[in-house]
Amino acid sequence: MTQLMEHVNGTRGRTAPALPEHTFKDSGITIRIRKVGPTTQQRLAQAIMRELPEPQPPTIETELGPEPNAADPAYMLAKAQWDQETQRELVNRLMLIAALEAEVVIDAQARIDIARKQRHLGLIGIPYEPNPDLDDAENEKVFYLLHIAAGTPEDLREFGDAVLKRSVPTEEAVQAHVAMFQRDL
Repeated sequence: MTQLMEHVNGTRGRTAPALPEHTFKDSGITIRIRKVGPTTQQRLAQAIMRELPEPQPPTIETELGPEPNAADPAYMLAKAQWDQETQRELVNRLMLIAALEAEVVIDAQARIDIARKQRHLGLIGIPYEPNPDLDDAENEKVFYLLHIAAGTPEDLREFGDAVLKRSVPTEEAVQAHVAMFQRDL
């Protein structure tokens, strides 16, 4: 059984509110999630745009000189493919950061599930290749969350939605935060 960890704010000795729990409906696994802040999301999108530059339309000669032709069929196809690729990359990286930021303890049963799933994927021609930029514990956690806890496409979508929903402050959270810092008059 997977265990949840307590979350403590190390600054000024305050205990932070417990992280919200998310239960994957189809697998039944419960984890705690952290938000992916809007600045992180924006910087991630900017990094992807730098790595995958937008295709430029071809130019055509007009009476006014060379002008970009955004209606060129080859450009329109390339632009649509670029839009899909950048969106897919953004979602993949958001899911990676969400999995890395989630709190879950990988126990012996989870490790058995990980080994089984990796073996089965290998048998059907999808060998597991750990991310070389992550340590072993991070690779294990990401695999567990994205391949086992998120047992169906719906689970994966709900996980992403839960992280993004958590990333937008609610009115209740804002009011609770304001109330926490009110001074005596």
